[in-house]
Amino acid sequence: MDKRTVIQVSSIRKYYGGVKAVDDISFHVREGEIFGLIGAGGAGKTTIIEMLLGQGIPDSGQITVLGMNVCMDAEALKEHIGVHLGSTSLVDKMSVREALELFQAFYGHKTDAELMIKQFGLEPYADKTIKRLSGGWRQRVALAIALVNDPRIIVLDEPTTGLDLQAKKDYWAMIRQLKQQGKTIVVASHDMEEVQMNCDRVCVLRNGECMVCDEPATLISELPGGGMTMEGVYMHYAVNAVADYAHRD
Repeated sequence: MDKRTVIQVSSIRKYYGGVKAVDDISFHVREGEIFGLIGAGGAGKTTIIEMLLGQGIPDSGQITVLGMNVCMDAEALKEHIGVHLGSTSLVDKMSVREALELFQAFYGHKTDAELMIKQFGLEPYADKTIKRLSGGWRQRVALAIALVNDPRIIVLDEPTTGLDLQAKKDYWAMIRQLKQQGKTIVVASHDMEEVQMNCDRVCVLRNGECMVCDEPATLISELPGGGMTMEGVYMHYAVNAVADYAHRD
């Protein structure tokens, strides 16, 4: 039996002037899964994320998260959603501890900052300014900030961009731990290897439309002419490129 649906996106459309950003997209996200959004620049990933967070209103259609309408219940929903900051520039001049305490103040329900510092292995850096940390440690801090309200749903927008291989592995190890704790994770990414390895299901976007949505293994197996990786899925559906990925050198 499928786990219950915690995010339901139903036939949403969004235009900016005469420019189509999202066109009749529907999908659902189940409790405790890692759900990926992939697509080329301008495919609609950021617009969808903004609407999931109640920061944008669909022109038509509806989004419900945890049974609440994201437009009408945005204030209540923020207590249950954590967002990984794409950049730490807003808090770079703060220490790790100061940044966690600042974001805790935004929520009614919050986790203990000292416990989070220990959980994320940040003890040696707790009193250091964030801008002095390496990219991997800054992203670790950003993830900790996303969890200060102990959210049920975590939204990640290109979280590992610019990280080296080891930092990416460490980051995803933490994400998988969060999944084991029952957290639901929505992630937009351009890294097809990490999508293939970590996502339970993936929605592939092109020009504001959902081309296909399924488990990575299923998407790969159904590629016309054969295919072996999510890169092939991306090229076929997101870019509409025709190639024999199974036989690429």
